[in-house]
Amino acid sequence: MGSMVRTILIIVAVVLVVAGAGYVFGPKVAARTHTLEIERPAPTVLARLSSTPVGATVVEGVTIAEAATLEGDTVTAPVTFADGATGRVVYTVTPQGEGSRVQVKLEQDLGANPLDRIQAITGGDVGPLIATAATAVETDLNALPNATFEGLQYSVAQVEGRPFFYVENCSGSDTESITSIIAQAVVAIPPVMRASNLTVNGDLTAVEPRVVSGQYCYQVGYPYTGRQPRALLIGKTGQTPAGTVLRVVYTGEEANVVRDVYNPMDALLAAAHLDNPATPDDDWVTYEVYHDDAAQAGGSRNREIFYVVQGDIAALTRIAAPTEAAAVPAAAPAAAAPAAVAPATTP
Repeated sequence: MGSMVRTILIIVAVVLVVAGAGYVFGPKVAARTHTLEIERPAPTVLARLSSTPVGATVVEGVTIAEAATLEGDTVTAPVTFADGATGRVVYTVTPQGEGSRVQVKLEQDLGANPLDRIQAITGGDVGPLIATAATAVETDLNALPNATFEGLQYSVAQVEGRPFFYVENCSGSDTESITSIIAQAVVAIPPVMRASNLTVNGDLTAVEPRVVSGQYCYQVGYPYTGRQPRALLIGKTGQTPAGTVLRVVYTGEEANVVRDVYNPMDALLAAAHLDNPATPDDDWVTYEVYHDDAAQAGGSRNREIFYVVQGDIAALTRIAAPTEAAAVPAAAPAAAAPAAVAPATTP
């Protein structure tokens, strides 16, 4: 009997020693990593990850608990697990050719339970989660526009709505289709306005509220003065967009405007989580004001492009700070303007 008691005591002592060693020397964090190859520029990827909103889901049962911090090429965001445990998701982004390499690391803080610390050697509870979390990150990042916003200059402005006469049309996204629609608008719209006793009171404006079946659908026309018509056979009246806008001054041909303005701005909006990159349905309302002859070969060379703000843009301005407002582009010589069009004015 005495030997059995001694054996039991020895076993208990060994267990306590092992448990104590596990507690003292075992890892205090369970962690697993997964590396991704992303076909998107590193600055856009890094900005997207660093602006992940609080409350976002990393993987089922793991939620962003506090705002992420960015240090160099590493983004760290505190997370909460479904069982109340805490931890972090850490993203390390490095350029990889024209794309990026992203290391996703999921960590869970461990308590005093020695068994948890022993299990952490093989990843603990985060082991089964990392692959799913990495897949979600990969899907999200590969939906981003394949563009960078580096070098994009914009300002934040307030604009007021103005009476607006316009016609609606859709065209393909190619340069020839767009310049053709704009050139026709320059010739055709002012006579229709004069017939309705409306006076052109500003520069040609094109509002692009939506994309339908791969085509750009426009509201093209001019701000006006005069009594609003009670009925119109051709065209409509309304208001130009109003409110807070992101304003870009563009000097160049139509063929390059998507590359130089729209792609970088869309990348910035997506990086700031202000636009869903997976669908064009969430695109912001944009409009352009042409300050020279929009019918010339290659389209307008001097224009302002506006994105009408939706929601809080604090994340956007943290990623890429706005610049001071640039001057309104110079108008073309008067001879190039359509009949009855007033001198250029700031919208």
